[in-house]
Amino acid sequence: MSEVISERREYTPFIEADSTQSAETLRAQMHEYGYLFFRELVLAEDVLEVRRAVLEHLNEAGWLDPRYPLMDAVVYPDVEPKTEGMREYTDVYRKILRTPLFHDFPAHTSLMAVAQKLLDGEVFVHPRRIGRITFPGSVNWTTPAHQDFFYIRGSVETYSCWTPLGACPMELGGLAVWPGSHKQGYIEHTVQHPGAVGGRGVPVDESQATWHTSDFAPGDALFFRSYTIHKALPNLTPDRLRLSTDNRYQVKDTAIDPGALREHFEGA
Repeated sequence: MSEVISERREYTPFIEADSTQSAETLRAQMHEYGYLFFRELVLAEDVLEVRRAVLEHLNEAGWLDPRYPLMDAVVYPDVEPKTEGMREYTDVYRKILRTPLFHDFPAHTSLMAVAQKLLDGEVFVHPRRIGRITFPGSVNWTTPAHQDFFYIRGSVETYSCWTPLGACPMELGGLAVWPGSHKQGYIEHTVQHPGAVGGRGVPVDESQATWHTSDFAPGDALFFRSYTIHKALPNLTPDRLRLSTDNRYQVKDTAIDPGALREHFEGA
């Protein structure tokens, strides 16, 4: 418990946004902070439908403990933690990517409405859907501080949206952002994090950084700019998976990297 408490002391709660506000207001808030955090943006039942579809694949793979309800996402004790790059992980992950409920989620009307307000033009959703399955006991694989532009390239005016598939208290490992960090411009990703998801990060002076995060409820969503520095929090629970999805939005017919048009880990 003491480890979880120390994690909480390092962070400031998100500044919450209101999706009913005008495009001008939301764009101004995004310009100031580099992110927008919405409570209950998507209907909880819609998020939980996607969660169930994902967990059914994980249950088929034998990753979940049958003594607990499926939706609790409790890992079977004998299952070793897995992460991106492992064949076992990739085989299950590909099934998730091709599940209609998961694939269609980024185009949810509530998410598209925010993207439309942020973007001055027709919204294009990246075909490269991305999901994360974060095991307990996998702290060394936690995604380090980085900017999404390093990975997505293309248009700088691309917005990411991170949404947990279910409730995500801080101890389960949510996302934290450094408000205003996008104003530093692009930073070379010179820090190596062997084994971590992503593997490359930006140098961060923790005495200068201020991190915002909060507990997430089903339906909460976090939008942020491609230059905004952010990081994952470690999954400190003893036995539960953290499920999440992050997707990208930009104006149609603006610059895009060819990789964003292909399935995540295509060819892996």
